[in-house]
Amino acid sequence: KYKENWRNTEINSTKIKYLKVANKIYKIEKISFFYMTIEAVETDFTTADVPEDELWDISEFRKYRVKLINKRGKAEIVEFEKWINKEDAKKK
Repeated sequence: KYKENWRNTEINSTKIKYLKVANKIYKIEKISFFYMTIEAVETDFTTADVPEDELWDISEFRKYRVKLINKRGKAEIVEFEKWINKEDAKKK
C-alpha cells in the first residue's frame, strides 16, 4: 500500500476530475501536485455530462506538465504557454 511514491497521486481524490481542452473533455487519471503533472484520457462527455465543480479548464494548469491521451494515441503538451497562445489566436 505504501510502496508507491507518495508524491505522485495515483488515484485522484480531489475535485479536479475533468479537464476541458477546447471542445473536448478529458478525465484525469493521475495528478501530482509535487511534480506538477497531470495525465488525462479523452472522453465522449460534454460539459453537461460532468458536474460543474469537477470540470476545470486546462488554462488553470498553465504551470503543469499535462499529458493528454487522445483516442488516436498520446499527445503531450510540453510548451504550455505557446499552446494556450496558439489556441487563443484561433478564437479571434
